[in-house]
Order: sequence, then structure tokens, then C-alpha cells
Amino acid sequence: MPRQEGLDLFERERRTAEEQIAAAWQLHVESVQELLERGWQEHLGRALEERFEAFREAFSRELESRLELRMQEERAQAASAAMRALGERLNQIARRLGQAENAAAWAAALLDGALEFAPRVVLFSISAGKVRYEDHRATADFALSGTPPDAVPVDAAPAFRNVLESMDAVISLASASELSAGLSAALDGDEEKRVCLLPVITGQRDGRRRVSAVLYVESGEEPVDLNLLEVITALAGPALDALQASGAAQPERAPVIPILPPAPLPAPAAAASAQEAPQWSALPREEQELHAKAQRFARVRVAEIRLYHAKKVREGREVNNIYAILKEEIDRSRAQFQHEFFRIPSMIDYLHLEILRTLANDDASLLGPDYPGPLA
Repeated sequence: MPRQEGLDLFERERRTAEEQIAAAWQLHVESVQELLERGWQEHLGRALEERFEAFREAFSRELESRLELRMQEERAQAASAAMRALGERLNQIARRLGQAENAAAWAAALLDGALEFAPRVVLFSISAGKVRYEDHRATADFALSGTPPDAVPVDAAPAFRNVLESMDAVISLASASELSAGLSAALDGDEEKRVCLLPVITGQRDGRRRVSAVLYVESGEEPVDLNLLEVITALAGPALDALQASGAAQPERAPVIPILPPAPLPAPAAAASAQEAPQWSALPREEQELHAKAQRFARVRVAEIRLYHAKKVREGREVNNIYAILKEEIDRSRAQFQHEFFRIPSMIDYLHLEILRTLANDDASLLGPDYPGPLA
């Protein structure tokens, strides 16, 4: 029995020792596994962090590059669209100026176009040494406080005189000493405010350049683009030239730009004694307008004869008797011209001059012996 008990005790101790060894091994394995796992995760985390940091930097660079490229494209597209829009606006202004049938339409086209680039624009005509207010455009905050005086001598407005002498844009103070007391007061002028005066130049084709009108421009809080406004006034000059050349009729309302007719057509020696060209600057404005209408009537009526009776015109020239071939058309035109325009002593027979110049090529013999000559 004692021996058996000893064996059982030994067996129990052995098993206990085995369990302890197994437990110790398990603890060691767990400890090693924990160390292995913790080290792998740390290394993996560091590797991933490095890779993602490199990816983030590359992604940021690519994103910035693409954004910059996209912004450049959008800026280019916006600039191109803005240029097209600006071109369309200038084209519309030019078309309105070119299609104006009279001075009032021309002035409206110029002022409406200029208002797109400045908060207040005022148009003045220059005639007989005087500055005359014509019309204006302004945004709500820039309405005129009063109506400018009808006419101011150029010598009383040095800023305008500078424009006439230089035929160039003039930056001026809006003071009474520069604009005249009347204009300065109506335009809310003072010693601090600066304005720009832009000339509308006519006479380019005949080499007699002159300032026929001045565009007064004010800026608001933002500066105005004077380059664009100079382009508009440059477009306005030839359009006004065309109106002056055509003697376009003007509406019977004020204010309008005075369109002075061009010098009368030269009369041949045979008719010169019967007609003397009036001195335009000495004529009242109403007579100037009537002369302009008479000139346009003559040009239009003779142009119609040339267009609709071209064969008769040719035949009349061939037989040296235009009047005999076109008697009905010429007499009807003469009667209408006399009825509508020979109401003032200064009127001359523009119809006769146009018939002689255009139909007879300045050769009075082609009109024929029965041609009655100029209206008395």
C-alpha cells in the first residue's frame, strides 16, 4: 500500500508538471505570437502610411495640375466669350450708327452705345463756334441735376476748345473755369471731379477734319474704359459724315445734331451766273436743314431716273437731247422741287445741278436746246 500511494503521488506530480509545462509553453507561444503580430502590424502600418503619403502627394500634384489646366481653359473660354460679346456689342453700335436715317437716330445710337461702358454720357454738337447740348444718357444714380444751357461759346469752355484744337480726347476738371459756369452746374461739376471729352471727327474723306460733336463721359466708382469709348466715337464720325453727305432729313423735334450740308455742287459756267452758293455758316438753322433736304431730294430723284430709265438716259446722251427723251420725268421732278423747296431766297436749284452733273456728265450741250435751265 505505501508503495502504491507513492506511485500515485508521483504520477500526480508528473501530470501537474506536464500541465504547468504546457501552460508555460502556451504562454510563451502566445507571447511570441503577440510579439510577432504586433511587429507585423507596426511594419505594415508604417509601409501603408508611407505609400499613402506618397500617393497623397502625387494626387495633390495631379489635382493641382489639372485644376490649373482647367482654370486656364475656363479663363481662355471666358476671355473668348467676353471678346465675342464685346465684338457683338460694338458691331451692334456700329450698325445702328451706320443705319441711322437722321441726326436724332445717330445721336441715340451713339449715346446708347456709350452708356454700356459709362454711367453718364452727354452729347454736345459744335456749330458756329458754340457748344450745344443735344442729349444724354445716364444710369439712375447719375441723372442730370439740370438741363445744360442751349449754347455756350467755345471760348467760354476751355476744355471743349482744347478738344477742338487737339482733335483728341481731353481729361478735364468739371469746373466752371473749364466747362463754363452753366455747363458745370448742370453736370454737377466741381473742382475735384474729372471727366473726359471725346471728339467725334468728321471730314475724313475730303481731308477737312473737324470736330462736329463732343461726347462728355463721367465715371462712377469703377473707372471707365476710355479705349472702348474712343472706338465708339471713332465709329460715330464716319457715320455722321455719311449723314452730312446725304443731307438726311431730321425729325422736327429738339434737340438734334445740326447736320450741315456739304458744299454745293459746282455749277458750270453757263449756270454759275444764275446761281450763287449760299454761305452756310450765315444761314439760320432752319434754312440749313431745308438746303440739306433739297440736296437729298435732288440726288434721290436723279438716281431714280438713272435706275428706272437707264435706256432713255443713254439715248438722250447719244442724240444730245436728254431733256427731249426724259421731258415728262424731268418736268415732274422740277415742279415738285419748286413747290417743296423754293420757299426761301437762299435756295438754289440743286435738282438742275444734279441733272447736269449725273445725267449730262457736266456737259450742258447733252441736255438739248429745249432744256429750260435752272429754276429762278
